[in-house]
Amino acid sequence: MQITELPFAALSLAVLFFGGLLIYVFKGSLDKTAGRVAVGFSGIASLLMVYPFYQVVTGALPEYTEFATWSGLLEQFGLRLDGIAFPITFAVVVLGFLSVVYAVGYTEHSENRATFFANQLFFLMGMQWVTLATNLIEFFIAWELMLVPAYFLILFWGLPETRKRTALKFWLYTQSGAVCILVGFGILYSLTGFFDLASLQGAVDLLDLHEVLPGLGIDIGAILRVVFILLGAGFLVKMAVFPIHWWLPPVHAEAPTPISVLLSGAMIETGAYALMRFGSITLWDAAYALSFFVAALGVITMFYGGFMALAQIDIKRLLAYSSVSQMGYVLFALGTYSPMGFEGGMFHLINHAFSKGLLFMTAGAVIHQTGLRDITKMGGLSNKMPITAFAAAIGMMSIAGSPPLSGFASEWMMFLGGFQRAVWPGSNLAFLILTIFAVSSSILSAGYMLRFFWKVFLGSHPDELEDVKESSNSMTIPMIILGILIVIFGIFPGLALDVIVPAITNLVPWDQLGLILP
Repeated sequence: MQITELPFAALSLAVLFFGGLLIYVFKGSLDKTAGRVAVGFSGIASLLMVYPFYQVVTGALPEYTEFATWSGLLEQFGLRLDGIAFPITFAVVVLGFLSVVYAVGYTEHSENRATFFANQLFFLMGMQWVTLATNLIEFFIAWELMLVPAYFLILFWGLPETRKRTALKFWLYTQSGAVCILVGFGILYSLTGFFDLASLQGAVDLLDLHEVLPGLGIDIGAILRVVFILLGAGFLVKMAVFPIHWWLPPVHAEAPTPISVLLSGAMIETGAYALMRFGSITLWDAAYALSFFVAALGVITMFYGGFMALAQIDIKRLLAYSSVSQMGYVLFALGTYSPMGFEGGMFHLINHAFSKGLLFMTAGAVIHQTGLRDITKMGGLSNKMPITAFAAAIGMMSIAGSPPLSGFASEWMMFLGGFQRAVWPGSNLAFLILTIFAVSSSILSAGYMLRFFWKVFLGSHPDELEDVKESSNSMTIPMIILGILIVIFGIFPGLALDVIVPAITNLVPWDQLGLILP
Protein backbone atom coordinates (compact mmCIF):
# COMPACT_ATOMS: atom_id res chain seq x y z
CA MET A 1 0.00 0.00 0.00
CA GLN A 2 1.12 3.48 -0.80
CA ILE A 3 0.63 6.33 1.67
CA THR A 4 1.01 9.70 -0.03
CA GLU A 5 2.62 12.65 1.69
CA LEU A 6 -0.28 14.93 0.84
CA PRO A 7 -3.69 13.44 1.77
CA PHE A 8 -5.63 14.56 -1.29
CA ALA A 9 -8.76 12.53 -0.51
CA ALA A 10 -8.91 13.69 3.11
CA LEU A 11 -8.38 17.29 2.01
CA SER A 12 -11.22 16.92 -0.48
CA LEU A 13 -13.57 15.84 2.31
CA ALA A 14 -12.29 18.63 4.56
CA VAL A 15 -12.92 21.26 1.87
CA LEU A 16 -16.53 20.11 1.49
CA PHE A 17 -17.08 20.09 5.25
CA PHE A 18 -15.50 23.45 6.04
CA GLY A 19 -17.03 24.98 2.91
CA GLY A 20 -20.50 23.97 4.09
CA LEU A 21 -19.71 25.15 7.62
CA LEU A 22 -18.44 28.53 6.38
CA ILE A 23 -21.53 29.11 4.24
CA TYR A 24 -23.82 28.20 7.12
CA VAL A 25 -22.02 30.35 9.72
CA PHE A 26 -21.98 33.40 7.44
CA LYS A 27 -25.35 32.72 5.80
CA GLY A 28 -26.59 36.22 6.59
CA SER A 29 -23.98 37.89 4.43
CA LEU A 30 -23.57 35.09 1.86
CA ASP A 31 -27.20 34.47 0.95
CA LYS A 32 -26.95 36.05 -2.51
CA THR A 33 -23.48 34.68 -3.30
CA ALA A 34 -23.80 31.31 -1.54
CA GLY A 35 -24.19 29.45 -4.84
CA ARG A 36 -20.96 30.77 -6.30
CA VAL A 37 -19.11 30.13 -3.04
CA ALA A 38 -20.44 26.55 -2.97
CA VAL A 39 -19.35 26.04 -6.58
CA GLY A 40 -15.87 27.20 -5.59
CA PHE A 41 -15.59 24.82 -2.65
CA SER A 42 -17.02 21.83 -4.53
CA GLY A 43 -14.73 22.63 -7.47
CA ILE A 44 -11.66 22.63 -5.23
CA ALA A 45 -12.79 19.37 -3.61
CA SER A 46 -13.23 17.81 -7.06
CA LEU A 47 -9.80 19.00 -8.23
CA LEU A 48 -8.19 17.46 -5.15
CA MET A 49 -9.55 14.08 -6.26
CA VAL A 50 -7.89 14.35 -9.68
CA TYR A 51 -4.59 13.01 -8.33
CA PRO A 52 -6.10 9.87 -6.71
CA PHE A 53 -8.17 9.22 -9.85
CA TYR A 54 -5.08 9.66 -12.04
CA GLN A 55 -3.02 7.25 -9.93
CA VAL A 56 -5.65 4.50 -10.12
CA VAL A 57 -6.71 5.00 -13.76
CA THR A 58 -3.14 5.01 -15.08
CA GLY A 59 -2.20 1.99 -13.00
CA ALA A 60 0.53 3.86 -11.14
CA LEU A 61 -1.06 2.52 -7.94
CA PRO A 62 -3.39 -0.49 -7.76
CA GLU A 63 -5.12 1.36 -4.95
CA TYR A 64 -4.71 4.85 -3.53
CA THR A 65 -4.80 4.84 0.29
CA GLU A 66 -4.58 7.26 3.19
CA PHE A 67 -4.71 6.23 6.87
CA ALA A 68 -4.90 7.87 10.27
CA THR A 69 -5.54 6.46 13.76
CA TRP A 70 -8.54 8.02 15.48
CA SER A 71 -8.76 5.49 18.29
CA GLY A 72 -6.66 2.43 19.01
CA LEU A 73 -9.79 0.57 20.02
CA LEU A 74 -11.51 1.25 16.69
CA GLU A 75 -8.31 0.65 14.66
CA GLN A 76 -7.20 2.85 11.78
CA PHE A 77 -9.61 4.99 9.83
CA GLY A 78 -8.64 5.31 6.20
CA LEU A 79 -9.63 6.32 2.69
CA ARG A 80 -9.09 3.82 -0.13
CA LEU A 81 -9.71 4.33 -3.83
CA ASP A 82 -9.44 1.06 -5.76
CA GLY A 83 -11.19 -0.47 -8.74
CA ILE A 84 -14.32 -1.22 -6.70
CA ALA A 85 -14.61 2.27 -5.20
CA PHE A 86 -13.57 4.08 -8.39
CA PRO A 87 -16.88 4.03 -10.34
CA ILE A 88 -19.09 5.24 -7.48
CA THR A 89 -16.53 7.76 -6.20
CA PHE A 90 -15.99 9.18 -9.68
CA ALA A 91 -19.75 9.46 -10.15
CA VAL A 92 -20.22 11.21 -6.79
CA VAL A 93 -17.39 13.70 -7.39
CA VAL A 94 -18.37 14.64 -10.95
CA LEU A 95 -22.13 14.60 -10.47
CA GLY A 96 -21.79 16.36 -7.13
CA PHE A 97 -19.92 19.31 -8.60
CA LEU A 98 -22.28 19.60 -11.56
CA SER A 99 -25.31 19.47 -9.26
CA VAL A 100 -23.96 22.43 -7.29
CA VAL A 101 -23.46 24.40 -10.51
CA TYR A 102 -26.97 23.44 -11.61
CA ALA A 103 -28.40 24.54 -8.27
CA VAL A 104 -27.13 28.09 -8.74
CA GLY A 105 -29.70 28.73 -11.45
CA TYR A 106 -32.37 26.44 -10.05
CA THR A 107 -32.48 28.17 -6.64
CA GLU A 108 -32.27 31.75 -7.92
CA HIS A 109 -35.72 32.55 -6.49
CA SER A 110 -35.54 30.27 -3.45
CA GLU A 111 -35.31 31.37 0.17
CA ASN A 112 -32.47 30.47 2.54
CA ARG A 113 -30.12 29.67 -0.32
CA ALA A 114 -27.06 29.70 1.93
CA THR A 115 -28.45 26.99 4.17
CA PHE A 116 -29.43 24.98 1.10
CA PHE A 117 -25.91 25.06 -0.34
CA ALA A 118 -24.34 24.32 3.06
CA ASN A 119 -26.42 21.17 3.36
CA GLN A 120 -25.65 20.22 -0.22
CA LEU A 121 -21.90 20.33 0.49
CA PHE A 122 -22.37 18.28 3.68
CA PHE A 123 -24.37 15.75 1.65
CA LEU A 124 -21.58 15.47 -0.92
CA MET A 125 -19.01 14.98 1.83
CA GLY A 126 -21.02 12.13 3.36
CA MET A 127 -21.46 10.29 0.07
CA GLN A 128 -17.80 10.66 -0.89
CA TRP A 129 -16.68 9.45 2.53
CA VAL A 130 -18.94 6.38 2.32
CA THR A 131 -17.32 5.29 -0.95
CA LEU A 132 -13.78 5.60 0.41
CA ALA A 133 -14.11 4.33 4.01
CA THR A 134 -11.87 1.42 5.05
CA ASN A 135 -13.26 0.71 8.52
CA LEU A 136 -16.66 -0.63 9.60
CA ILE A 137 -17.24 2.09 12.20
CA GLU A 138 -15.92 4.78 9.87
CA PHE A 139 -18.25 3.57 7.13
CA PHE A 140 -21.24 3.59 9.47
CA ILE A 141 -20.45 7.12 10.68
CA ALA A 142 -20.22 8.35 7.08
CA TRP A 143 -23.40 6.41 6.17
CA GLU A 144 -25.32 8.22 8.92
CA LEU A 145 -23.77 11.63 8.19
CA MET A 146 -24.90 11.30 4.59
CA LEU A 147 -28.54 11.04 5.68
CA VAL A 148 -28.74 14.09 7.95
CA PRO A 149 -28.31 16.86 5.33
CA ALA A 150 -30.47 14.90 2.88
CA TYR A 151 -33.26 14.86 5.46
CA PHE A 152 -33.08 18.62 5.99
CA LEU A 153 -32.91 19.33 2.25
CA ILE A 154 -36.14 17.39 1.74
CA LEU A 155 -37.80 18.80 4.87
CA PHE A 156 -37.20 22.49 4.10
CA TRP A 157 -37.01 22.62 0.29
CA GLY A 158 -39.37 19.84 -0.82
CA LEU A 159 -42.93 20.36 -1.99
CA PRO A 160 -44.68 22.46 0.72
CA GLU A 161 -47.76 20.21 0.85
CA THR A 162 -45.99 16.93 1.60
CA ARG A 163 -42.36 17.62 2.54
CA LYS A 164 -42.72 16.84 6.28
CA ARG A 165 -44.31 13.46 5.61
CA THR A 166 -41.84 12.68 2.82
CA ALA A 167 -38.80 13.60 4.91
CA LEU A 168 -40.06 11.47 7.82
CA LYS A 169 -40.65 8.50 5.51
CA PHE A 170 -37.11 8.89 4.13
CA TRP A 171 -35.66 9.02 7.65
CA LEU A 172 -37.59 6.03 9.01
CA TYR A 173 -36.83 3.76 6.06
CA THR A 174 -33.13 4.59 5.94
CA GLN A 175 -32.71 4.34 9.71
CA SER A 176 -34.39 0.94 9.70
CA GLY A 177 -31.80 -0.16 7.18
CA ALA A 178 -29.02 1.37 9.30
CA VAL A 179 -30.08 -0.75 12.29
CA CYS A 180 -29.72 -3.90 10.19
CA ILE A 181 -26.26 -2.77 9.07
CA LEU A 182 -25.14 -2.03 12.63
CA VAL A 183 -26.26 -5.45 13.87
CA GLY A 184 -24.48 -7.15 10.95
CA PHE A 185 -21.26 -5.23 11.64
CA GLY A 186 -21.49 -6.17 15.31
CA ILE A 187 -21.73 -9.88 14.51
CA LEU A 188 -18.83 -9.61 12.06
CA TYR A 189 -16.64 -7.99 14.71
CA SER A 190 -17.58 -10.64 17.27
CA LEU A 191 -16.48 -13.37 14.83
CA THR A 192 -13.25 -11.77 13.60
CA GLY A 193 -12.15 -9.13 16.13
CA PHE A 194 -11.47 -6.57 13.37
CA PHE A 195 -13.03 -3.31 12.24
CA ASP A 196 -10.47 -2.63 9.50
CA LEU A 197 -11.92 -3.95 6.24
CA ALA A 198 -8.72 -5.52 4.87
CA SER A 199 -8.00 -7.34 8.15
CA LEU A 200 -11.67 -8.29 8.43
CA GLN A 201 -11.74 -9.87 4.99
CA GLY A 202 -8.60 -11.87 5.73
CA ALA A 203 -10.08 -13.08 9.00
CA VAL A 204 -13.35 -14.12 7.32
CA ASP A 205 -11.39 -16.12 4.74
CA LEU A 206 -9.68 -18.05 7.56
CA LEU A 207 -12.92 -18.95 9.35
CA ASP A 208 -13.96 -22.60 9.35
CA LEU A 209 -17.46 -22.31 7.90
CA HIS A 210 -18.43 -25.74 9.22
CA GLU A 211 -17.41 -25.04 12.81
CA VAL A 212 -20.41 -25.07 15.15
CA LEU A 213 -20.44 -22.36 17.80
CA PRO A 214 -21.23 -24.00 21.18
CA GLY A 215 -23.35 -21.14 22.50
CA LEU A 216 -25.57 -20.92 19.42
CA GLY A 217 -25.60 -24.47 18.09
CA ILE A 218 -25.23 -23.32 14.44
CA ASP A 219 -22.22 -23.30 12.17
CA ILE A 220 -20.29 -20.18 11.17
CA GLY A 221 -21.35 -20.50 7.52
CA ALA A 222 -25.01 -20.12 8.54
CA ILE A 223 -24.16 -17.13 10.74
CA LEU A 224 -22.37 -15.44 7.85
CA ARG A 225 -25.42 -15.98 5.65
CA VAL A 226 -27.53 -14.27 8.31
CA VAL A 227 -25.02 -11.40 8.38
CA PHE A 228 -25.23 -11.12 4.60
CA ILE A 229 -29.03 -10.95 4.80
CA LEU A 230 -28.84 -8.25 7.49
CA LEU A 231 -26.33 -6.16 5.55
CA GLY A 232 -28.23 -6.79 2.33
CA ALA A 233 -31.46 -5.56 3.91
CA GLY A 234 -29.74 -2.36 5.02
CA PHE A 235 -28.10 -1.72 1.67
CA LEU A 236 -31.18 -2.68 -0.36
CA VAL A 237 -33.25 -0.10 1.50
CA LYS A 238 -30.82 2.49 0.18
CA MET A 239 -31.04 1.01 -3.32
CA ALA A 240 -34.85 1.12 -3.04
CA VAL A 241 -35.28 -2.45 -4.22
CA PHE A 242 -38.80 -3.91 -4.31
CA PRO A 243 -40.57 -4.30 -1.87
CA ILE A 244 -38.64 -1.85 0.36
CA HIS A 245 -38.67 0.95 -2.18
CA TRP A 246 -41.69 2.93 -0.99
CA TRP A 247 -39.64 5.86 0.27
CA LEU A 248 -37.98 6.55 -3.09
CA PRO A 249 -40.77 7.74 -5.44
CA PRO A 250 -42.05 10.56 -3.19
CA VAL A 251 -38.56 11.55 -2.01
CA HIS A 252 -37.01 11.76 -5.48
CA ALA A 253 -40.10 13.35 -6.99
CA GLU A 254 -40.67 15.95 -4.29
CA ALA A 255 -37.10 16.91 -3.35
CA PRO A 256 -35.59 20.01 -5.02
CA THR A 257 -34.18 18.89 -8.38
CA PRO A 258 -30.45 19.41 -7.58
CA ILE A 259 -30.97 17.02 -4.67
CA SER A 260 -33.03 14.60 -6.77
CA VAL A 261 -30.01 14.49 -9.09
CA LEU A 262 -27.81 13.37 -6.20
CA LEU A 263 -30.36 11.08 -4.59
CA SER A 264 -31.10 9.16 -7.78
CA GLY A 265 -27.74 9.50 -9.49
CA ALA A 266 -25.44 8.84 -6.54
CA MET A 267 -26.93 8.16 -3.12
CA ILE A 268 -28.93 5.04 -4.01
CA GLU A 269 -25.84 3.70 -5.76
CA THR A 270 -23.87 3.77 -2.51
CA GLY A 271 -26.10 0.87 -1.46
CA ALA A 272 -25.01 -1.13 -4.52
CA TYR A 273 -21.35 -0.29 -3.84
CA ALA A 274 -21.69 -1.36 -0.20
CA LEU A 275 -23.39 -4.63 -1.18
CA MET A 276 -20.47 -5.36 -3.50
CA ARG A 277 -17.79 -4.36 -1.00
CA PHE A 278 -19.21 -5.94 2.17
CA GLY A 279 -21.27 -8.71 0.60
CA SER A 280 -19.89 -10.06 -2.67
CA ILE A 281 -16.24 -9.56 -1.71
CA THR A 282 -16.02 -9.80 2.09
CA LEU A 283 -18.78 -12.41 2.58
CA TRP A 284 -18.19 -14.14 -0.74
CA ASP A 285 -19.27 -17.63 0.35
CA ALA A 286 -22.59 -16.41 1.78
CA ALA A 287 -23.13 -14.09 -1.19
CA TYR A 288 -22.56 -16.95 -3.63
CA ALA A 289 -24.90 -19.27 -1.72
CA LEU A 290 -27.71 -16.68 -1.84
CA SER A 291 -26.87 -15.29 -5.27
CA PHE A 292 -29.91 -16.71 -7.11
CA PHE A 293 -32.30 -15.05 -4.68
CA VAL A 294 -30.44 -11.74 -5.09
CA ALA A 295 -30.62 -11.99 -8.88
CA ALA A 296 -34.30 -12.96 -8.79
CA LEU A 297 -35.11 -9.97 -6.59
CA GLY A 298 -33.26 -7.80 -9.09
CA VAL A 299 -35.39 -9.07 -11.98
CA ILE A 300 -38.60 -8.52 -10.02
CA THR A 301 -37.45 -4.97 -9.27
CA MET A 302 -36.67 -4.37 -12.94
CA PHE A 303 -40.20 -5.23 -14.01
CA TYR A 304 -41.96 -3.57 -11.10
CA GLY A 305 -40.09 -0.28 -11.53
CA GLY A 306 -40.56 -0.39 -15.29
CA PHE A 307 -44.32 -0.98 -15.17
CA MET A 308 -44.76 1.71 -12.52
CA ALA A 309 -42.74 4.19 -14.59
CA LEU A 310 -45.03 3.54 -17.55
CA ALA A 311 -48.04 4.49 -15.43
CA GLN A 312 -46.73 7.84 -14.15
CA ILE A 313 -47.76 11.29 -15.38
CA ASP A 314 -45.60 13.28 -12.92
CA ILE A 315 -42.31 13.82 -14.74
CA LYS A 316 -40.07 13.35 -11.68
CA ARG A 317 -42.04 10.43 -10.29
CA LEU A 318 -41.65 8.69 -13.67
CA LEU A 319 -37.88 9.11 -13.41
CA ALA A 320 -37.96 8.00 -9.78
CA TYR A 321 -39.58 4.66 -10.67
CA SER A 322 -37.08 4.38 -13.50
CA SER A 323 -34.34 4.50 -10.84
CA VAL A 324 -36.03 1.63 -9.00
CA SER A 325 -35.96 -0.39 -12.22
CA GLN A 326 -32.34 0.49 -12.94
CA MET A 327 -31.22 -0.57 -9.47
CA GLY A 328 -32.88 -3.87 -10.29
CA TYR A 329 -30.42 -4.21 -13.17
CA VAL A 330 -27.48 -3.65 -10.83
CA LEU A 331 -28.87 -6.06 -8.24
CA PHE A 332 -29.33 -8.72 -10.92
CA ALA A 333 -25.72 -8.18 -12.01
CA LEU A 334 -24.45 -8.64 -8.46
CA GLY A 335 -26.68 -11.70 -8.09
CA THR A 336 -25.14 -13.40 -11.12
CA TYR A 337 -21.91 -13.66 -9.13
CA SER A 338 -19.92 -13.88 -12.35
CA PRO A 339 -16.95 -11.79 -13.53
CA MET A 340 -18.84 -10.19 -16.41
CA GLY A 341 -21.87 -9.50 -14.22
CA PHE A 342 -19.81 -7.80 -11.53
CA GLU A 343 -17.89 -5.74 -14.07
CA GLY A 344 -21.07 -4.65 -15.85
CA GLY A 345 -22.80 -3.84 -12.56
CA MET A 346 -19.94 -1.66 -11.34
CA PHE A 347 -19.67 0.07 -14.73
CA HIS A 348 -23.42 0.70 -14.67
CA LEU A 349 -22.98 2.76 -11.50
CA ILE A 350 -21.17 5.40 -13.56
CA ASN A 351 -23.57 5.17 -16.46
CA HIS A 352 -26.72 5.31 -14.35
CA ALA A 353 -25.34 8.22 -12.30
CA PHE A 354 -24.64 10.33 -15.36
CA SER A 355 -27.72 9.28 -17.36
CA LYS A 356 -30.25 9.58 -14.54
CA GLY A 357 -28.58 12.70 -13.19
CA LEU A 358 -28.90 14.21 -16.65
CA LEU A 359 -32.56 13.21 -16.95
CA PHE A 360 -33.43 14.73 -13.56
CA MET A 361 -31.64 17.91 -14.59
CA THR A 362 -33.71 18.10 -17.78
CA ALA A 363 -36.88 17.42 -15.80
CA GLY A 364 -35.96 20.13 -13.32
CA ALA A 365 -35.30 22.58 -16.16
CA VAL A 366 -38.72 21.82 -17.64
CA ILE A 367 -40.45 22.32 -14.28
CA HIS A 368 -38.45 25.49 -13.61
CA GLN A 369 -39.34 27.03 -16.98
CA THR A 370 -42.96 25.84 -17.35
CA GLY A 371 -44.17 25.44 -13.78
CA LEU A 372 -45.66 22.07 -14.81
CA ARG A 373 -44.98 18.51 -13.64
CA ASP A 374 -47.75 16.67 -15.51
CA ILE A 375 -46.35 15.29 -18.78
CA THR A 376 -49.85 15.12 -20.30
CA LYS A 377 -49.94 18.93 -20.19
CA MET A 378 -46.62 19.31 -22.00
CA GLY A 379 -45.38 18.65 -25.52
CA GLY A 380 -43.33 20.27 -28.24
CA LEU A 381 -40.72 21.65 -25.85
CA SER A 382 -37.88 20.68 -28.18
CA ASN A 383 -38.69 23.88 -30.11
CA LYS A 384 -38.59 26.00 -26.97
CA MET A 385 -35.79 24.27 -25.05
CA PRO A 386 -33.55 22.64 -27.69
CA ILE A 387 -30.50 22.14 -25.45
CA THR A 388 -32.61 20.52 -22.74
CA ALA A 389 -34.36 18.34 -25.33
CA PHE A 390 -31.08 17.16 -26.86
CA ALA A 391 -29.65 16.39 -23.42
CA ALA A 392 -32.81 14.48 -22.49
CA ALA A 393 -32.52 12.46 -25.70
CA ILE A 394 -28.99 11.39 -24.76
CA GLY A 395 -30.01 10.44 -21.22
CA MET A 396 -33.13 8.66 -22.47
CA MET A 397 -31.27 6.58 -25.03
CA SER A 398 -28.53 5.69 -22.56
CA ILE A 399 -31.03 4.40 -19.98
CA ALA A 400 -32.81 2.50 -22.77
CA GLY A 401 -29.48 0.83 -23.65
CA SER A 402 -28.95 2.34 -27.10
CA PRO A 403 -25.46 2.11 -28.64
CA PRO A 404 -23.02 3.80 -28.75
CA LEU A 405 -23.99 5.44 -25.44
CA SER A 406 -22.56 4.19 -22.16
CA GLY A 407 -25.75 2.50 -20.95
CA PHE A 408 -25.56 -0.02 -23.78
CA ALA A 409 -22.14 -1.34 -22.78
CA SER A 410 -22.96 -1.82 -19.11
CA GLU A 411 -26.40 -3.35 -19.73
CA TRP A 412 -24.98 -5.79 -22.27
CA MET A 413 -22.24 -6.80 -19.82
CA MET A 414 -24.78 -7.37 -17.03
CA PHE A 415 -26.85 -9.63 -19.28
CA LEU A 416 -23.73 -11.48 -20.42
CA GLY A 417 -22.93 -12.03 -16.74
CA GLY A 418 -26.24 -13.84 -16.37
CA PHE A 419 -25.51 -16.10 -19.32
CA GLN A 420 -21.98 -16.65 -18.00
CA ARG A 421 -23.39 -17.82 -14.66
CA ALA A 422 -25.95 -20.05 -16.42
CA VAL A 423 -23.19 -22.18 -17.97
CA TRP A 424 -21.03 -22.14 -14.84
CA PRO A 425 -20.29 -25.61 -13.37
CA GLY A 426 -22.92 -26.35 -10.72
CA SER A 427 -25.47 -23.87 -12.04
CA ASN A 428 -28.84 -24.85 -13.47
CA LEU A 429 -31.53 -23.86 -15.94
CA ALA A 430 -33.03 -21.37 -13.48
CA PHE A 431 -30.27 -18.80 -14.08
CA LEU A 432 -30.74 -19.04 -17.83
CA ILE A 433 -34.48 -18.40 -17.51
CA LEU A 434 -33.84 -15.55 -15.10
CA THR A 435 -31.40 -13.94 -17.51
CA ILE A 436 -33.85 -14.20 -20.40
CA PHE A 437 -36.42 -12.37 -18.25
CA ALA A 438 -33.80 -9.75 -17.39
CA VAL A 439 -33.01 -9.15 -21.06
CA SER A 440 -36.71 -8.83 -21.90
CA SER A 441 -37.13 -6.12 -19.25
CA SER A 442 -35.07 -3.80 -21.46
CA ILE A 443 -38.24 -3.44 -23.57
CA LEU A 444 -39.87 -1.73 -20.60
CA SER A 445 -36.89 0.63 -20.20
CA ALA A 446 -37.19 1.68 -23.81
CA GLY A 447 -40.96 2.04 -23.44
CA TYR A 448 -41.07 4.39 -20.48
CA MET A 449 -38.15 6.44 -21.73
CA LEU A 450 -39.71 6.91 -25.18
CA ARG A 451 -43.02 7.83 -23.56
CA PHE A 452 -41.26 10.41 -21.38
CA PHE A 453 -39.46 12.00 -24.34
CA TRP A 454 -42.51 11.95 -26.62
CA LYS A 455 -44.87 13.49 -24.08
CA VAL A 456 -42.50 16.26 -23.03
CA PHE A 457 -40.48 17.27 -26.08
CA LEU A 458 -42.19 16.07 -29.27
CA GLY A 459 -45.43 17.00 -31.00
CA SER A 460 -47.03 20.43 -30.73
CA HIS A 461 -46.84 22.53 -27.60
CA PRO A 462 -49.92 23.89 -25.76
CA ASP A 463 -50.68 27.58 -26.20
CA GLU A 464 -49.84 28.33 -22.56
CA LEU A 465 -46.24 27.20 -23.21
CA GLU A 466 -45.72 29.61 -26.10
CA ASP A 467 -43.43 31.89 -24.09
CA VAL A 468 -41.26 29.14 -22.58
CA LYS A 469 -37.51 29.68 -23.04
CA GLU A 470 -34.34 27.71 -22.48
CA SER A 471 -33.08 27.65 -18.89
CA SER A 472 -30.03 29.59 -17.67
CA ASN A 473 -26.44 28.66 -18.49
CA SER A 474 -25.80 27.37 -14.97
CA MET A 475 -28.47 24.74 -15.66
CA THR A 476 -27.69 23.90 -19.29
CA ILE A 477 -23.88 23.66 -19.00
CA PRO A 478 -23.98 20.74 -16.48
CA MET A 479 -26.43 18.97 -18.79
CA ILE A 480 -24.09 19.40 -21.75
CA ILE A 481 -21.12 18.09 -19.76
CA LEU A 482 -23.04 15.00 -18.61
CA GLY A 483 -24.20 14.33 -22.16
CA ILE A 484 -20.60 14.47 -23.40
CA LEU A 485 -19.45 12.10 -20.63
CA ILE A 486 -22.18 9.60 -21.54
CA VAL A 487 -20.97 9.59 -25.15
CA ILE A 488 -17.30 9.32 -24.13
CA PHE A 489 -17.87 6.35 -21.80
CA GLY A 490 -20.04 4.73 -24.45
CA ILE A 491 -17.36 4.94 -27.13
CA PHE A 492 -14.43 4.33 -24.77
CA PRO A 493 -15.74 2.04 -21.98
CA GLY A 494 -12.17 0.97 -21.27
CA LEU A 495 -11.65 4.26 -19.43
CA ALA A 496 -13.61 2.72 -16.56
CA LEU A 497 -13.35 -1.01 -17.26
CA ASP A 498 -9.55 -0.99 -17.29
CA VAL A 499 -9.77 -0.02 -13.62
CA ILE A 500 -12.77 -2.15 -12.65
CA VAL A 501 -11.82 -5.47 -14.29
CA PRO A 502 -8.46 -6.04 -12.51
CA ALA A 503 -10.08 -5.29 -9.15
CA ILE A 504 -12.91 -7.76 -9.79
CA THR A 505 -10.38 -10.37 -10.90
CA ASN A 506 -8.11 -9.95 -7.88
CA LEU A 507 -10.55 -9.34 -5.02
CA VAL A 508 -13.10 -12.10 -5.67
CA PRO A 509 -11.87 -15.69 -4.97
CA TRP A 510 -12.98 -17.15 -8.29
CA ASP A 511 -10.73 -20.20 -7.96
CA GLN A 512 -12.52 -21.26 -4.76
CA LEU A 513 -15.82 -21.03 -6.61
CA GLY A 514 -14.64 -23.41 -9.34
CA LEU A 515 -14.00 -20.80 -12.03
CA ILE A 516 -10.51 -20.30 -13.42
CA LEU A 517 -10.19 -16.94 -15.15
CA PRO A 518 -7.98 -16.62 -18.24
